[in-house]
Amino acid sequence: MTMTYRLICDQQQAWARQRGIRFDQDGYTLSLNDNLFLPLLPEVEKQFQSGKGDELGSGDKRGKMQALHSSSALALNVFQYWRTANIGHIASACGAPQGVTDMHFEQTHPTPLGGIPPHLDVEFRGNDVKPVAIESKFTEPYHGHTKRTIKDKYLGVPDLWAQLPRCEELARRIHEEEHGKTSFVYLDAPQLLKHILGLATEFGSRGFELLYLWYEVPSAEAERNRSEIMDFREHVGDEVNFRDMTYQELLEVVGRLPTADRDYIAYVRERYFPWQTD
Repeated sequence: MTMTYRLICDQQQAWARQRGIRFDQDGYTLSLNDNLFLPLLPEVEKQFQSGKGDELGSGDKRGKMQALHSSSALALNVFQYWRTANIGHIASACGAPQGVTDMHFEQTHPTPLGGIPPHLDVEFRGNDVKPVAIESKFTEPYHGHTKRTIKDKYLGVPDLWAQLPRCEELARRIHEEEHGKTSFVYLDAPQLLKHILGLATEFGSRGFELLYLWYEVPSAEAERNRSEIMDFREHVGDEVNFRDMTYQELLEVVGRLPTADRDYIAYVRERYFPWQTD
């Protein structure tokens, strides 16, 4: 793990200590609600329960969302509030078009290959509106590992990438690089390509938008991640609607929304952006 990853974890644990929130030696809160701004809404809980990411755990097994450094907890703490405030406002803050009426967590889009597709953190939908899918990252770009693989099955089916020749070319490049470690060290490009394949299967290559929303910490790792995002965007070109945004940029917009409750803004700022607290 990198120093930046450790910095994020230490900051999250310091936040918890200041509020008397107990957590174990791995940085997992003893109660899920201690890690959330608002308890899970019933419909949101069902969405996570139907997912395969084990975010909520089962029986005596703790869920991944209980980690103070959890990406799903970050996404939930930023987005769930808007289900009872105004979904259209947070969607617009993310750059979505007018007309969004629904927000879904842990959405999946299967491909012709079958199996378990990757889970999107958030997805916006509405009548006559192209879906906006969000892949959220917190500490992941700072893990410092390079295991970014494309399995053979993604390259062995004729016409699987028929709508996405540039994406297929990138997938083949990554597959060929794997033994010498892929050039995508911080950006999980294979995961993004799998999301794109599933979304294109359902909506067509230009029938959706994919937003890579990431937590930026000024560092060499963040600069490398940004460079890899640019590399990815150049490879896919205008074949799909792909863009990125940082959580810091999103907070600047959300903080100006009239429907943003003060307690919500204070929680998000104090927990995730203490240096930006008013």
